[in-house]
Amino acid sequence: MKKSLLFILPSLAGGGAEKSLITLLSLFDYSRYDVDLFLFRREGLFLPNVPEEVNIIDGGEGYSLFDGEASAYIKKSVKGLRFSAALNRIVYSRAVVKGDRKAVWSCLKKALPKTDKHYDVAVGYLEGNANYYCVDCVDADIKIGYIHNDYSKLGLDKNFDRPFFENLDKLISVSPECSDVLKKTFPEMAERIFTVENISSPEALRQLAVESPAEYTGVEEKILLTVGRFSEQKGYDTAVDAARILKDNGVAFKWFAIGKGELKSTIEEKINRYGLQEDFILLGEKSNPYPYIDNCDIYVQPSNFEGKSIAIDEAKAFSKPIVATKFSTVFDQLSDGETALLAEIDAADVAKKITQLINDEALCKSLSDTLARTHKGNEEELEKFYALLEK
Repeated sequence: MKKSLLFILPSLAGGGAEKSLITLLSLFDYSRYDVDLFLFRREGLFLPNVPEEVNIIDGGEGYSLFDGEASAYIKKSVKGLRFSAALNRIVYSRAVVKGDRKAVWSCLKKALPKTDKHYDVAVGYLEGNANYYCVDCVDADIKIGYIHNDYSKLGLDKNFDRPFFENLDKLISVSPECSDVLKKTFPEMAERIFTVENISSPEALRQLAVESPAEYTGVEEKILLTVGRFSEQKGYDTAVDAARILKDNGVAFKWFAIGKGELKSTIEEKINRYGLQEDFILLGEKSNPYPYIDNCDIYVQPSNFEGKSIAIDEAKAFSKPIVATKFSTVFDQLSDGETALLAEIDAADVAKKITQLINDEALCKSLSDTLARTHKGNEEELEKFYALLEK
C-alpha cells in the first residue's frame, strides 16, 4: 500500500529550495508514494514543472487576498461583516513592520486553511513558515522540517523556532556544514538532524541545454554568468563592484545575471551609477537557465552565505571554470585551485580571480578538466530521503 506524503512550500518562486524540490519530485518513485504539494499561493516560476503525478493544493482565494493589498482585504472583510478577519490583517501588518515573528505566524495561521487529510509523512520544505505550518496545521504520523541555508545567517529567532523543531520528528539540512551549525544551535536536536544534499543530475541538466541563448549572440568578450535571486545573501553588490573594477582595469567582459528579487531596483541603480549598462546585464528569471550556464565562459558565485549552492552544482555539471566567494559552506562543494578559484567576500578579490581566469586559458582548462573527471551526480541522495520517510 502506498504511503501518503505532503510537501509544504509558500510558493514555487524561483529560489534554490523550490528548484531542489522540483528536481526531487522529478525523480520520485510514485509507485511507493501518493504525493500532495501544499502551496500557500499557487504561483511561481517552477509551477509548470511540477510532475503530473503530484496533486497540488493551495491556500485558496482567501489566503491570496490576505497576502495581497492590506487595504483591499480589510475593506472586503468589513463589507462581508468578517470583522475578525479584518482585525487579523491589521495585526499582521503591524507585526510585519515590528518584525514580531510570533505575531506574524499567529496571523498567518488564522488565514491559512488547515489540511483535512491525514498523511503518513508531512515535509515542511523550507525554513520558516513552511516548517511552522507542518507542525501546527497538518495531521501526520511523521513530521519533517528543512533548513536550506546556514541557520546562523538566516536571521531567525532560535528561541521561537525551538518549540517547532522539538515537535518535528526529523530536521534535514543540505550540507554537512549546515547540519553542524544546526547541531551547535540546537544540541538537544542533534540525533534528529540529518544531511540530505540537493540532488544534482548532470545528465538531466545537459539534456536541457540544447539551445544557444540569443543574448549571447555576437558577444566577443568573455561571458560571465551569475544565477540567483537579488537578495543580500547572493552578494550582487559585490558582483557589481567587481564589474566596475574589471572595467576600470580595461578587462573585456559581459556579465549576465539570472534572477529577480527585492534588491533588483537597488542593483539596477548601482549598475546605472557605475555606467555598466552594457557590461552587467540583468536577464530576469529563467525557468531553464542551463543553456546560459553551458555557454558561458566563467561562472561567478559572489554569495555572502549559502546552504549548499544549487547554482554551483549546476555550473560544476557543465564543467565551467568557477569563481566563488569563501562563504562558510563553499568548501563542501569546491576546492580552491583544483575545481575553482575562491575569493574573499570582497569585490577587489573577486575581480582579481576573474581576471586571472580570463588571462589564463590553461588554468581554465585545468579547472574544467578536473570537474569533468570528478563531478558526478548524487542521485543516491534520494535513497537517503526515502529512508527518512520511515519511522
